[in-house]
Amino acid sequence: MSQSITLYRVSQENFEAMKANPAGTVILNISKENLVFPQTFEGLKFILSKEQDEETVSLLEQIFYPESYISKELDVDSQETLSEDLDFENTAIYYNDKEEVADMHAFLSNISVEQFHQLYDAKELNENGVYPYNVWIEEGEADRAFTRKHLAQEFADLKEFIAAAKTDNDYVLSLVW
Repeated sequence: MSQSITLYRVSQENFEAMKANPAGTVILNISKENLVFPQTFEGLKFILSKEQDEETVSLLEQIFYPESYISKELDVDSQETLSEDLDFENTAIYYNDKEEVADMHAFLSNISVEQFHQLYDAKELNENGVYPYNVWIEEGEADRAFTRKHLAQEFADLKEFIAAAKTDNDYVLSLVW
């Protein structure tokens, strides 16, 4: 099974409605925009974390793995036993608030796509076991994933997404699947 992540931009109004009724919220219905990183977000995080202090690395981690969440009700009373197939991941909606989004934007806006290209090193990604393992390459076909060009485009998309969220004072929700 591959691991991917989707980020969602949500307005203040829709975020408050979701907080009031998380179980009744369909995120796609309240989202202004979403951005999918199919198996590549760990590579982005690794590259952007290079030569950064602990606080910045923590901020980068939070882009994909926010600490704040809204709980969804889980009716454990109706369960005779808590089985292994109970999906605890669907019991919370993880998000970054407007202030965190502004901090992310401030960091990302200081890195150009050209600088990102310079930080990319397929050998280093593979040697450090960055997920997905041993797939990173320098160049490839135009539509090939896990290349310098492909990841730089995803970085540009992330910058644009976070900039739009900051401009609109949006929350950013994160769903790992």
